[in-house]
Amino acid sequence: MFRDIPIILILSILVFALGCENHYYDEHLKMEVQQLDSDLENRWSTSGVVVKAITQNGPADAAKLTPGELISYIIGEYPIQSPREFTRAVKKAMADDNNMLLYLKGKQPLRIAVRKIGDKVGLEVEGSGSVRIKEIVPGTPAANSDVIQVGDVVEKIVDERKIHSLNDYKKTVNEFSKLNANLTFRTTELIGVKIAAVTALGNLGDARAVESLIEILKNSKELALRKAASRSLERLVALSELNPLFQQFQQENANQLPADTLDSQQRESAEILGLLLTDPAANITTLEAPFGIQFRHRSEALYQKVNEGALVELAEQYIQITTEPEQEIRRACLSILGTLSPISAIEPLIKVLRDQNEIPGIRFQAGLALSQIGTPAVDALMTAFNESDTAAKDIAASALGTIGGTQARDFLINALETTDDPAVQLTLVDAIAKIGDEFALSALERQRQRFQEDDSAIRIFLDEVFSSLTTPFQ
Repeated sequence: MFRDIPIILILSILVFALGCENHYYDEHLKMEVQQLDSDLENRWSTSGVVVKAITQNGPADAAKLTPGELISYIIGEYPIQSPREFTRAVKKAMADDNNMLLYLKGKQPLRIAVRKIGDKVGLEVEGSGSVRIKEIVPGTPAANSDVIQVGDVVEKIVDERKIHSLNDYKKTVNEFSKLNANLTFRTTELIGVKIAAVTALGNLGDARAVESLIEILKNSKELALRKAASRSLERLVALSELNPLFQQFQQENANQLPADTLDSQQRESAEILGLLLTDPAANITTLEAPFGIQFRHRSEALYQKVNEGALVELAEQYIQITTEPEQEIRRACLSILGTLSPISAIEPLIKVLRDQNEIPGIRFQAGLALSQIGTPAVDALMTAFNESDTAAKDIAASALGTIGGTQARDFLINALETTDDPAVQLTLVDAIAKIGDEFALSALERQRQRFQEDDSAIRIFLDEVFSSLTTPFQ
C-alpha cells in the first residue's frame, strides 16, 4: 500500500515526476505504462509504474487493471510439475529479494527467506506431475519451519517482484513470460500516492514546497489533490507563524531550552503540531526528532516565503465561491488569510461575509478572519453591519466584539440601543460583553433596566452575562 512508501520517494514523485513522458507499450499484456521519474532510477527506490492506457480485451484488461493505477508489484506464479521446474522457480524467486512463497497442498502459503543470494532453501523434491518433498536439509530455512513435512505436495511457488523502474517492469514481465508464469499485480490508485506526497510537503515545513503547492491548487484537474494542497498550505502558514519560537532554538544552537523562556501560546501550538515536547516538572522544552529539529533550521526561510505575497493573493481569490466551488478549499484559504492577517484581504473577506449565496460556516469564518486582522477591519465591519442581512449583522457584530476598542464598542452600544431585532440584540449583547470595559458594562446595565419587567430572551441573557462577571457591576 502507498503508506509504506518512503517519504523521500513520495516527495520526489511529486516534485520531479508529474508529467513525465517516459512511456512503454507492453505487447505481452497489451497496455501502455508510464515511468514516474527516470531521474530517480538507480538513486532511490521508486514505487512502480503507472498504467496509462489499456487495450480492450487484452490480458491487462482481463486482469481488471485500470488507467491511473500504480503497479508496485508484479507477482509470478510458477506451477510445479517436475523437480527441474521446482529448482528453476526457487532460483528465480530467490534471485530478486531472497524470499519466496511456497504453496503446499492443503496448507497455508509459507514464506521462506534466505540471508543472502546463494544460500540454500533446504528442500529436495521428487516426482513428475505431482511433485513431493523428498528431503528437508537440517540447518536451512526449510528446516526451521514446523509446517513443511516430507511427502508434502508442492503446488506452486510465488515470486513477488517489487517494481522500481520502467526498466525493472520490462525485465520482470519478460522473465515471467518466458517461464510461462501466471501474472497478478499489486496496485494502488496513483492519486493516493500524490495525496500522500502533497500532505508530506505540508508536514515537512520546507519553504520550497510553497510554490509547488500553489501550482497544484491553481492548475491541477484532480479535486482531491487540490484539497490536499490547500490543507498543506494552511499547515505551512501555521508553521511559519512559529518562526519566532524556533528562532530562539536556532540562535541558541540548541534543541532544548527552558520552557519558561518561550512564549506559552506558541509553545502550545508547536506541541499540537508535534514539533516539540515540554516537561513542566523539569521546565524543559525539547524539539521532537526529526521534524522539530529540522524545522528549527527551516522556519526562517518558510516565514519569508509565506509572507512574500503570492500566497495571500491566491487565498484572496480562492475564498470567492465564483472562483472556487469547493468549500473545503475556500475554508483553508480563509484560515490562511486569518493567520496572515493582511489588510489587503479586508475587502475580499467582507464580500464573502455579505454573500447570501455562501454557506453559513464559510461566512462565519470570513468574520473570524476579519477579527484576526483587527482594528484595520473595523470600518468595513461597521459598514457591513449597517448594510447587510441578519446573518451578516451577527457575524460583523461578533467580529467587532472580538476586536474591541473604543470605536467598535461605541458602535455596538449604539446598535444595541437602536435595534429591535431580538436575534441581533443577543449577538450585540454578547459582543459588548466580550469588550467588557466600564462603558460596555454600563450600556448593558441600561439595557437590563430597559427589559426589567420583561421575561424575553434578551433579559434572560443579560442576567446571565452579569451573573458570570467575576466583579459584578455596581
